[in-house]
Amino acid sequence: MSTNVEKLLVIQDRDRKISRLVREINELPARRKLIEAQLDAHKEALEQAEEVIRKKNLEQKELDAEVDKRKERIQKLRQQQFEVKNNDDYRALQRQIEEINKEIEEIEERELAVMEATEAASAVRNEKTRALKSEQAVVNEELDTFKQRAANVEKELIDLKTERSELVKDVDPEWLSRYDRVYKHHGDYALVTVEHNTCGGCHMKLPPQMAHDARKLDSMTSCMYCGRLLYFIP
Repeated sequence: MSTNVEKLLVIQDRDRKISRLVREINELPARRKLIEAQLDAHKEALEQAEEVIRKKNLEQKELDAEVDKRKERIQKLRQQQFEVKNNDDYRALQRQIEEINKEIEEIEERELAVMEATEAASAVRNEKTRALKSEQAVVNEELDTFKQRAANVEKELIDLKTERSELVKDVDPEWLSRYDRVYKHHGDYALVTVEHNTCGGCHMKLPPQMAHDARKLDSMTSCMYCGRLLYFIP
């Protein structure tokens, strides 16, 4: 028949596994966020490329509007040429038309540069779109693995807690109460071995009598330094 120490060692094993799973569950949101963050750089790069295209398209519209204004001005000047009475006035209007045409040529050169910049930005956007799509596939796969692991952890935790609830029924209530208090306090081990008259928890040298008492499996002996329950394996 198992002693209380032996029973509690089994429970301690389950408690440590439960603690590990609880920590993992608590870390899951941060881990998920880290996985999803893999897309941030790609999304930002794509947004920057799209912003460049947006600005270039706006610049193109503004330049088109400037050209249209000048063409309207030329039409008015040509109309005036039909109305003037002498050659000097006609030539003066023609000079204005020529100056405006030069301005249009300069604007059209700027438009060409804008179009080239837009094409380059479009190529970058297409590249970033492909990179984002590729990274999204990787992240989706990682998230699927993550979700499966999360589900497994939840199930394993439930199973362990169920198993523990059955195991504690067979332990002396006084021993269990003492064990629970110590485990809750330390969070790692409530029962530790005595090796070479040293506590296996805090590694402090124990008085000879305390080390001797730890050999008695049916008596609770606590370390005078850390309070953990002591047991001895021959």
